[in-house]
Amino acid sequence: MAPALRVLTYPLLALTVMALGRGWYLQLTHGGEMVWQRRARIVLGLSTIASIALWVLRFAGVLGMSPL
Repeated sequence: MAPALRVLTYPLLALTVMALGRGWYLQLTHGGEMVWQRRARIVLGLSTIASIALWVLRFAGVLGMSPL
């Protein structure tokens, strides 16, 4: 099972970047200051921070064997 997870590292990283990129693109192009838009921006920001932290830990070898 571990070799399969190592193979999926880069496709999952690409999927994460694409999903967060689309979220930020939509957030920035559909600007406004409605309550739900502010909440969505907060959730998107926290999701981005959590994602970066998890990927850094993954590549640092803290969350299993380093894929590098």
